[in-house]
Amino acid sequence: MTPPLVAPLVAPLHALLRRQLKRAGVDVACIGSSEGASVEGWTELLDRVSRAYTEHDQERYLLERSQALAGQETAELYATLRGERDLLEGRVTERTEALRVSESRLSSLLTLSADWVWEQDAELRFTFFSEGLKKASGIDPNVLLRRKRGLKGGFSASPGEWAAFVAIQQAHLPYRDVLFKYTPPGGDAPRYIRSSGEPVFAADGTFAGYRGVGRDVTQSTLVEQQVQQLARFDSLTGLPNRSMFLAELDRALARSQRSGEAFAVCFIDLDRFKFVNDSLGHAAGDELLKTMAQRLRHTLRTTDTVARLGGDEFVLLLERCGDNPAVQHLTDKVVHAIAQPITLHGNHFLVTGSVGVARYPDDGDVAADLLRCADAAMYLAKERGKNNVQFYTSELADQAARAFEMESALRLALARGELVLHYQPKVSVASGAVVGMEALVRWNHPKRGMVPPGEFIALAEERGLIVPLGRWVIRAACQQIRAWRQAGRVVPAVAVNLSGRQFADNSLIDDLQTALAEFDLVAADLEMELTESVLMSDPERANELLQTLHCMGVKIAIDDFGTGYSSLSYLKRFPATTVKIDRSFIRGLPDDKDDTAITQAVIAMAHSLGLNVVAEGVETQAQLTALQDMGCDQAQGYLLGRPMPADELAQRLAAAPERWPLVA
Repeated sequence: MTPPLVAPLVAPLHALLRRQLKRAGVDVACIGSSEGASVEGWTELLDRVSRAYTEHDQERYLLERSQALAGQETAELYATLRGERDLLEGRVTERTEALRVSESRLSSLLTLSADWVWEQDAELRFTFFSEGLKKASGIDPNVLLRRKRGLKGGFSASPGEWAAFVAIQQAHLPYRDVLFKYTPPGGDAPRYIRSSGEPVFAADGTFAGYRGVGRDVTQSTLVEQQVQQLARFDSLTGLPNRSMFLAELDRALARSQRSGEAFAVCFIDLDRFKFVNDSLGHAAGDELLKTMAQRLRHTLRTTDTVARLGGDEFVLLLERCGDNPAVQHLTDKVVHAIAQPITLHGNHFLVTGSVGVARYPDDGDVAADLLRCADAAMYLAKERGKNNVQFYTSELADQAARAFEMESALRLALARGELVLHYQPKVSVASGAVVGMEALVRWNHPKRGMVPPGEFIALAEERGLIVPLGRWVIRAACQQIRAWRQAGRVVPAVAVNLSGRQFADNSLIDDLQTALAEFDLVAADLEMELTESVLMSDPERANELLQTLHCMGVKIAIDDFGTGYSSLSYLKRFPATTVKIDRSFIRGLPDDKDDTAITQAVIAMAHSLGLNVVAEGVETQAQLTALQDMGCDQAQGYLLGRPMPADELAQRLAAAPERWPLVA
């Protein structure tokens, strides 16, 4: 059978097919003729074409798969980017809102705060102020803009602080809490400003200026200055006080140690200040102190220092004063200035001053020693008639050493129980009955034996030992009263003397109550004796304290009556039960007419006020007889019994429990 003829190709063959036909051994030019390929060739051709289609399908699948994966990855990437974009947009929104809130908060704080914000350029000229400046300080920002913070700009500080501030700015360093005094133009009151700042740098690191905050601290600064003034100066006289004087004295010591120059410290005590203060009251006393402060200022040189230590005590520091004659000349001028007459509340007074002088380095090389020596010299001036000047001497040094030794021994005596009480009876002038006794302290010194009170009471008062000593006396008297009663003795009230410092001590009432409770006594078992001068040193407080004692039931006696400055109006107000006529008036009885008249007047006046009268210092029978004739209630003195130990008094009480012989 003849194979069918294949029509010749009309369209050109695809290059790929052409290659496949060639590989199959088919001649393209012979397609359609009898010379075409064999069956095997066509079979191979078809196989190749099939494989080509298969490979094409595979390639297309891989391409589509690749495209699908790429699309999926692109979608996932897009979704991730979209999520991050949304997150970023959320953060931006959140941060923007936070920034808005922060700016609003800052704006509110700046509006409400006493602080303000400021900025300066690289030339340190002010370029910006927040509105807080004018609100807090009243300073118009326009006055300061484009101006520098300098001395010519109205700002000032102490020289040291200003120099340190300028150095900080020149070094472009931050600073904190620098205090400036700003004086506005036009004479307005100065303001005090506390400022903190930090440098600002551009992106390239160059200095661009400062920015910071400021605060008006005028009120607190003025208060602080006032506190410092009070801490350094006496509020009454305006003079330096003790602490400031001691600081200046230390500086003078340092200067003199370098230069070798001597200087003097002078201690001044006004001689009649207490009389003025008690007579006219504290207002007149204050006026006197202010007048004396002015006189001292005007008398001394500008290089000298005058200070008030307290009360009526002044102290001088005289530098570059040369030798003793130069110091004597200056201090004589001081004494003369003090002694000029003064008018207070319409009354003329003559107040003098006693001056003690200590010199560096002869009398000491530390402040405490110089003051102590000047104080000792001042007491010598008082002993030598007052209104004079005394220099510290070796004799005074010996006295001071003895006083220091006795003070130390007295402190030990309180701790070791070396103090004892002796008792002096008070008897009825009419009947001779024992109506009371006075407790008098003695010091049983381990080497000197029994030391009388005259040798240590004044020292205890001066050195601050009188309060613990008086506390001991109260307790010891209460203890003895209980011991006598336990022994079956009938014991009248025991009188205890109160010193001025003890009377002024706030613990007096507590001490009394504690002692009475400890020994199971009642307040009427004790009688407190106070001198007129103690009561009149502060009549109002004295009356308040005496009323408290009276309400407790404690008996009250006014000692040494007639020697102080008491007023009958005050005496009427005081809840006293007894007055004791001072021994100086009893001594002249019965021959001295003046003493007799004074004694009679005191007795009559006391009886008219319902008070008992005790005559002190009765030493003769004639004195006792005169007191009997005048109607005096009680007597006390050597004639009736010297102060004696408790055991001796107990024996005599046992021998005559109800009566005391009029002549001992």
